[in-house]
Amino acid sequence: MTVVLLDPLRPTTLPMQAVGVVGDGVEFTDEVPEAVRTLLTEAPGAAVLVSTDPDHPTVREWVASGSRVIAAPKVPGDNLVEAAEVMDRLWSYGGWEVTQTHRTLSHYLVEETYEVLDAIESSEPGDLREELGDLLLQVLFHSRIASASGNFDVDDVAATLVAKLVHRSPHLGEDVVGPIDIAEQERAWEIRKAAEKARSSCLDGVAMSQPAASLAAKVIARARKAGLPSELVPDELESGLVAEAEAETRLRAATHAFITRIRVAENAARAQGKASLGAADWAGHWPS
Repeated sequence: MTVVLLDPLRPTTLPMQAVGVVGDGVEFTDEVPEAVRTLLTEAPGAAVLVSTDPDHPTVREWVASGSRVIAAPKVPGDNLVEAAEVMDRLWSYGGWEVTQTHRTLSHYLVEETYEVLDAIESSEPGDLREELGDLLLQVLFHSRIASASGNFDVDDVAATLVAKLVHRSPHLGEDVVGPIDIAEQERAWEIRKAAEKARSSCLDGVAMSQPAASLAAKVIARARKAGLPSELVPDELESGLVAEAEAETRLRAATHAFITRIRVAENAARAQGKASLGAADWAGHWPS
């Protein structure tokens, strides 16, 4: 008795190990697509069961009885393909998703990026995995919006990334096993990036939507890298960065203190069996 588990994303591709066992006929579980059924001979009572669902009750029954299992090998990236398909299905329902634009989603993108940074600081792999998934959703969502407008789709996004990586990393096109010289790798990246972009200014490509402090720091760094003398950097930029850093420190400290007081009040209320707090509850449990 043999169970052949097909890849649901490529159901018509038969694992090589299964070629010799399906010739005398097979049984199918109900979800197996017609495209597969037309390629194989269905024979009730056969010693081979073909399925795309490892959790199907019949599959579980056969496996529990000791049947041999031949499964299609997992292809790296399959779950990415499935994620894109799920995004397409969500879009097809015509709900909240189709009302969104690149602009209305922009704050989610920023928020999810900060949550990834928090997960990195937490050093919890599970948290980072989850938050990277949320960030991936933003890539899929923006790509789907663009696809609906006829501009590009997620495959175009991936293809653009691949082309960029190959062009800027010459060792990818060579018989290089590694390790490679990091300094040489960085030089090759910068040289090819400069040729690729053909920028007319050292500031081309600086993200102008970033907060003022990081924008100022980036502009100064780019200018200095291009050879601008330090004395030409406006004093108001330098002093502004110092003032912003001090204000950031104060505001962050005050915010963390506020967060602590909120959590203290919530915990005190929860200890008294309150799951939600009204204004009187907040006031009554607010730490002095």
